[in-house]
Amino acid sequence: MALSENKKRELFEYYSQNGFRQPMDKIADSLRICHKTFFNRYCNKAKSVEIAWQYWQGVCQKKWIALMQHCNHSVEALTVTVFHFRSMSREEPHYYELTRDRRLYLGTDSFFYTALKTVLERGKQCFHIHENLNEETYIQFLLNNLFQIDVEEERRPDVLRYVLLPALTERGMELFMETPFA
Repeated sequence: MALSENKKRELFEYYSQNGFRQPMDKIADSLRICHKTFFNRYCNKAKSVEIAWQYWQGVCQKKWIALMQHCNHSVEALTVTVFHFRSMSREEPHYYELTRDRRLYLGTDSFFYTALKTVLERGKQCFHIHENLNEETYIQFLLNNLFQIDVEEERRPDVLRYVLLPALTERGMELFMETPFA
């Protein structure tokens, strides 16, 4: 039986507010369901976390798509994507920490991976991104750095240049220097 969006959202909101360390009985009580209903609906706690995380990925993707509509070029889209990823650490810290600690961002089906792949492919078409860039390796490099950089460090232009420089062509770097992020 497929879960309704309301059930997924309810679970997502519970974990957003309370984190993932709560005992299953407390989760069921907070959702106003009995222990048996929790198991019938979500199978187990690990599956419920996975369902909520997938829902969060959809929320992140919707926000990202809205942001991309305002980008003038692929380099701006790349920098906005980086800042969007970092802003998630403040907006949804429990999901962000789960993603970081379990390295879920590296999955090729994760929102983080697919968003960056989309931006890089567009950048290659506009000659802002090196055409021979190994996207998979670069995405792993970028995501590993993004999820390990201290939140206070994100505003430093040298840190942003460090993670973007390997991908940008000369023209891409010129465009980057024209952004407010440089």
